[in-house]
Parts: sequence; C-alpha cells; structure tokens
Amino acid sequence: MNTEFQNLPNVVSPKEVQTYFGISRSTTYRIFHDATFPAFHIGNRLLVRRDELLGWLEQQKVNKAQNENPKIVGSDE
Repeated sequence: MNTEFQNLPNVVSPKEVQTYFGISRSTTYRIFHDATFPAFHIGNRLLVRRDELLGWLEQQKVNKAQNENPKIVGSDE
C-alpha cells in the first residue's frame, strides 16, 4: 500500500475523507452517494473501507485515462 495512505484508518468516515483530501463537504457526500462508490452504513454512520476507497480512486484514474483521447465516430483515427 502507498505509504501516504497508511495514516488513514481501516474504515473512514466522510469527514475523514473530506479532511484528508481537502475537498468540500458537498463534494464528499456526492462521492459517498455515487452508485459506484463502495460506501456502507452502520446504523446512521456512512463509512468506506480504506482499501476500497483507494481501489475506487485508482479506478477513477483508469476511467479518466480511457476517456482522455476518445475516438470520434466517423473519423479515420
């Protein structure tokens, strides 16, 4: 595991994600409620496992890289 993420606990709350990544509260909750995000509830608490968070982040990088040079339909590329 990347050493920069070892400071994150094994299970992370939205507040911890917000603080660690320096993103807004609304952005954090939008991510946590995204259908592709591996969040879960324990009672009223919304949480994500650190390893699943990191895997989701990695997948976002892959998806972005695949979409950076989209082929234009009807072109010769």
